[in-house]
Amino acid sequence: MSWEQLVTWIAAGLAIVAVGIAGWQLWLARREARAAVQRTEAMRRLVAAAEAHAEQSTKAAHNARAQAERAWEQIKLAQAQLEEARQERQVSTQTEQWEWAYAVTTSARELVDSSQELIRTAMDGQVAPHYRVAADRHYRQTAQRWQETVIKAVARTSPALETQQQIVRFVDVHHRLHGQLGVLLRAVETDTLAEGDALSRQVLGLRQELNSVHRQMQRTISASLSTPDTPTQQIAQAK
Repeated sequence: MSWEQLVTWIAAGLAIVAVGIAGWQLWLARREARAAVQRTEAMRRLVAAAEAHAEQSTKAAHNARAQAERAWEQIKLAQAQLEEARQERQVSTQTEQWEWAYAVTTSARELVDSSQELIRTAMDGQVAPHYRVAADRHYRQTAQRWQETVIKAVARTSPALETQQQIVRFVDVHHRLHGQLGVLLRAVETDTLAEGDALSRQVLGLRQELNSVHRQMQRTISASLSTPDTPTQQIAQAK
């Protein structure tokens, strides 16, 4: 083989090797390109998933905020309703307290007046017996109404201790006067009552004491009520 042929074969071999290397590199480049495309597609899918997740999170946050706002509005509404109910209850309680206070002081005033009228008719020798009987009947009816009223008032309003004490004092004085009134009427019926005797002095003394404890009870009840600008100011002046 001549030198020219050898060079030709060597050149051909080198060309084949170059072509093989180029083909190998081309294959590698294609594989790398496919891997890049796959990575790009995977990245695109990841970005799309992240965007979808972000959108869902945004919607969830919006819904949660809307629910929180609705819950807050409901809380404010419930608070307003509770405050309104509390105010209505307070007004109702104050009104009930005043009504029972007025009933107690009014019935007590009627009891004082009826007992005084009975004493007057019993001690006045010019009064006809049937007037005395009528005064006694009216007094007993008034005493019964007073007893029923004070029992209901104490049960419904649970008055302060000082008010209860004043009511007890009034009841105690009235009970003592009530017993003396029975003795007084029997003395009048049997014509054994003498002007200025011990029985008359006791009855008149208890009458004054009943007036005194009644005025004190009125002042205590009026002072115990919680709203000074209500008509309770007039209770102490009720006659």
